[in-house]
Amino acid sequence: MKLAAKLFLGGAVFYLLVAGVYYFMSHDEAGTTALVLTGGLSAMIGFYLLVTANRLPDQPDDVPTAEVWDADPDYGHFSPHSWAPLMVGLSMAITFAGLAFAAWIVAAGAVLIIMSAAYWVFEYYRGPARQF
Repeated sequence: MKLAAKLFLGGAVFYLLVAGVYYFMSHDEAGTTALVLTGGLSAMIGFYLLVTANRLPDQPDDVPTAEVWDADPDYGHFSPHSWAPLMVGLSMAITFAGLAFAAWIVAAGAVLIIMSAAYWVFEYYRGPARQF
């Protein structure tokens, strides 16, 4: 985590230097603003990672002599055969295409996003069996 913090803070310094050079060479306010904001965002992420890394014990990623098996093997539950992410992605594509074509497509896409996201959230939910 400390390495990631150093990378983001180095990126912040780089983007801010490039913003200065870019403004000096082109006098373009829009591009300079984008570079300054990119540097600021990189600095915020780097600062957060640095503060978080100082609060945690040393992670295996930060120890040069660490082995692969020193990392935590539990990364969570991932569904290998789920169609839900594809449905959410297609629903988002329909919604954003609707921004270019018609408002009713945006509305239909929003409904599809809600339905597919609900399916994804409750995909493994099994309530108590009903007894009739």
